[in-house]
Amino acid sequence: MDPLTALSLATAAFQGVKKVVQAGKDAEDIYKQLSKWAGHISDLNEFMSDDDKPKKPGIFEKIGFAKSATGEAFDQIIAKRKVKEMEDEIRHMFTWGELHHLGMDGYRDFIKRRRKIKADREKLIYEQMRRKKKFFRLCKDIAIGSVAIISSIMLVSWMIGIIMDAPGIKG
Repeated sequence: MDPLTALSLATAAFQGVKKVVQAGKDAEDIYKQLSKWAGHISDLNEFMSDDDKPKKPGIFEKIGFAKSATGEAFDQIIAKRKVKEMEDEIRHMFTWGELHHLGMDGYRDFIKRRRKIKADREKLIYEQMRRKKKFFRLCKDIAIGSVAIISSIMLVSWMIGIIMDAPGIKG
């Protein structure tokens, strides 16, 4: 998915937020719609952060790009500005707009929960990376240990064979 597609999904969800707010729905409906919008924004941000680190193609894969570097840069700039505008409008809705009945406490709670969820997800990602590293280190240690033990057994067996075949030793 390219940034403009992700942005269009986020914009559609944001229009849904506006409709729910203008229809005077209760806080639960508003937060559900905000959650849908935040999910699309998260997808967009994840996609744009993945673009910062291009994936290494396989040795035999053909390298090709869907857009020029300039086109991708403009797409990302457009997406970032649009997201900023939507976030500013949501903050305005909470402070002086249609969501003022939820107040700044509602907005602060929204921001606080979003930061906590983001921190928890980052923690999970780093924890998984550490567990993977630990698992591969354990596998490597087991493999090295197994090779060392098998080599030692083979060496001892070979030495016993030489000693048993030596002249003057009868078994």
